[in-house]
Amino acid sequence: MDIVFVVMPFADLGRPAIGVSLLKSAATRAGYTALIEYCSIQLADELGAELYQQISSSFPPDLVLGEWFFAHDLFAGDIPEADQYVNGPLARNAGEDFAVQVLQGRANVSQYLDECARRIAAHSPRMVGFTTTFHQTCASLAVAKRLKALPNPPLIVFGGANCEGEMGLQLLQSFPWIDYVCCGESDISFPKLLDGVFRGGSMAIPGVLEQGKSNTVAKSDAIQDLDSLPYPDFDDYFAELDRSKVGRDKAYHVVVETSRGCWWGAKHHCTFCGLNGDTMAFRSKSPDRAYDEITTIALKYGMQRVGFVDNILDMRYIDTLFPRLADNGMQLELFYEVKSNLRYDQVVKLQRGGMRQIQPGIENFSNQVLKLMEKGVSGLQNIQLMRWCEEVGIECSWNMLGGFPGESPSEYERIAKMASLLVHLQPPISCGQIRLDRFSPFHTRSEQFGFRHIRPARGYFYVFPLGRREMSRLAYFFDFDYGDDRDPQSYMKPVSDVVRRWWAGRTAETPAKLDAWFSDEDSVRISDTRDSSAPYERELNGLPAKLLFCCDAASTVETLARRADLADSAAEIESTLKQLCDDRFMLEDEKQYLSLPVFRKRPAVDNQHLSNAYITAKPSAADPLLRVV
Repeated sequence: MDIVFVVMPFADLGRPAIGVSLLKSAATRAGYTALIEYCSIQLADELGAELYQQISSSFPPDLVLGEWFFAHDLFAGDIPEADQYVNGPLARNAGEDFAVQVLQGRANVSQYLDECARRIAAHSPRMVGFTTTFHQTCASLAVAKRLKALPNPPLIVFGGANCEGEMGLQLLQSFPWIDYVCCGESDISFPKLLDGVFRGGSMAIPGVLEQGKSNTVAKSDAIQDLDSLPYPDFDDYFAELDRSKVGRDKAYHVVVETSRGCWWGAKHHCTFCGLNGDTMAFRSKSPDRAYDEITTIALKYGMQRVGFVDNILDMRYIDTLFPRLADNGMQLELFYEVKSNLRYDQVVKLQRGGMRQIQPGIENFSNQVLKLMEKGVSGLQNIQLMRWCEEVGIECSWNMLGGFPGESPSEYERIAKMASLLVHLQPPISCGQIRLDRFSPFHTRSEQFGFRHIRPARGYFYVFPLGRREMSRLAYFFDFDYGDDRDPQSYMKPVSDVVRRWWAGRTAETPAKLDAWFSDEDSVRISDTRDSSAPYERELNGLPAKLLFCCDAASTVETLARRADLADSAAEIESTLKQLCDDRFMLEDEKQYLSLPVFRKRPAVDNQHLSNAYITAKPSAADPLLRVV
């Protein structure tokens, strides 16, 4: 075997690894033999899928729990004893029962790693490639070291998100059993590495670091024509699931990539976002290629659910790709990351084309805080998208973030009041303080933003026996202090309390609702059960009903007064809007007004909507496609 790619824990069980799946296809297209070993699934069999997934995705990533799980095999005696981590960082994030389970599973790590090495060596590979993102570095290093100790060892290559920039160089310098590190996108560099090693080609390859020869950070050539990429090969993932105790039913979606980079980030890099590294430039596949790849992969692997790894949706797809998906009869269930400034008609098109879950980058409702993030949207835009998703049957996965330098603590009292009116909508999947991630503006320009004492996240020092300077080059997550000594956890408490109640109500036997049924634009019936102790129904007629519909998207008094279908004065419109706010049917923010009820029956009376018929939303029965923590 020319090349064996290895997926170590703690990769997500529910989906295949797209990076090595693309590289396997590229290697075979170039005439090399290749396969992927999913050692991650093997560990899930031993630990149990539930405990494995908890370690993989249920804790803050800067806790680096997955790395610590394997660290003692590599560095026993050179890192703190287990009880220091268990009684320190882990105890602050998990209960005692979970810690006991982790320690029990960790006791058998060396035997598991031995078996992984034997399993890989049985293929007699000339090269072994390890992919490492987030929690995979220690497990990969441990197996790679075992393989390098064999009488006829393979070449060892590392790649993945943990190898970008100076992280890749430090990885090579700290661990001499690694032969090569591929930094950044490897679609071009990795096939050249294969040719250089096995066919005598040039070894001067942008983005490839070589042990003993490379002393500077490498930057790869980013592929520009995504249509030229091969389709990813997921055969090994599904074959391994079929052989495992975990079973194929744990695969919650197949993954597809239709773009790279971020078109918004290329213009306004969100201050906290560390995604994309040096490859922010947005590139996307043609709609024809995207359609063919989606349908081909879904049919090949018998998967109805498709999760896209794109950082942001190519807006062209709304009018090119999604109508085709709506018409093909496959009834796919799709997940995408999107920007939250979508229009209602766009949301409907996405839903009709199979969109069942989105991650829209909603991180706050405060315009002040959103400007500090460079999000390019308003708080009311975020809320109106949440309403529309609830209406058409799209799950909206979002996070509430705080702790941005320069934000006013008093904003969080106002956000808490806003959030208390939204308990009929999807709550955030997390609520907490920002992280400082490598490649984010917060990291690259930390002093400018008022951060001080930047240091690798504390968890790393329980894992790697490296000095602070080396750790600073290897780490992706960083701890920090605020220059003004602010304490976001204290002033975010009102919002955290609302979110806890929000989740409690959402999971109750009868979740809170605020629904509106329009007979026409002049008459609406509203049912409000947000206060379970005092549910009620109410009819609105005339101007209040019209305004409730007209503020389906956030609007100002001036905009409403110019509408031909509203013959009322600006003063009367404003007075009615304020009464609707007092009745908790509407929100006002910076002179914009937004209706809060979910429209269960709506008349389409302007060109923002799709037809002149009533649109009655059908709730989605689709399972969540992606869990984000």
